[in-house]
Amino acid sequence: MVLNCIILGNNPEGFEELEDFLSAIPYVYLVCRSRTMAEARFWLETQTIHVLIAGDYDDPLSLPMTITGVLPVLIMAYNDTPPGGFDFLPAALMHLPFTAEALNNVFSKIYKTIEMNAITYPTKYSADYFTLKTQHSFEKVFYEDLQYVEVMDDHIMLHLRDQKLVTTEKLDWIISQLPASAFMRVHHWFVIGFRHITSLADDHVMIGAARIALTKEMRKELAKRYQLPME
Repeated sequence: MVLNCIILGNNPEGFEELEDFLSAIPYVYLVCRSRTMAEARFWLETQTIHVLIAGDYDDPLSLPMTITGVLPVLIMAYNDTPPGGFDFLPAALMHLPFTAEALNNVFSKIYKTIEMNAITYPTKYSADYFTLKTQHSFEKVFYEDLQYVEVMDDHIMLHLRDQKLVTTEKLDWIISQLPASAFMRVHHWFVIGFRHITSLADDHVMIGAARIALTKEMRKELAKRYQLPME
């Protein structure tokens, strides 16, 4: 299991190293860093986020009140009433400045809590597919068949095992339909499915015959996630 995490807020003292510490934990994936709740809500409503780390933020949010010198770490719990609804469950308070060891301990506790007690599991992806609007019809896109998503000049092409689908839907919307534990955006123009990776080189990844360029940092992040067993 991969724990998908969001950082919400600005930088209090000691917050600068948080992303580096998170990237060093092999079973944690930092999905995004959002300065406002409006930005974070896009991902929270996909019901794929397990953990939220809350710093200082600029807009109202139904979270426990922030306390000077600490960062609340919260587990996400999802429900269908209302549709796409979610709650915040306090998991820990990280005292600033914190260490990599302290962060590891917090996430180890969260991992065990979720795994043993099933407090939260994303529910949006209980189906094996999502429905995509194309020019002439609505198509079922099965997750196991989707190899990669490619942004073209005025449309987006979804490359499946046995066909290609073209849509004018926004890339952010398509990404929100994909389980973050099985797909990853590796470039401004590409989102790939882990199960279809055929090789991973220093500067590119191969999806069948498609060669997709990678930056050094993106290659490092992809290697970390790709080596994890996908459930």
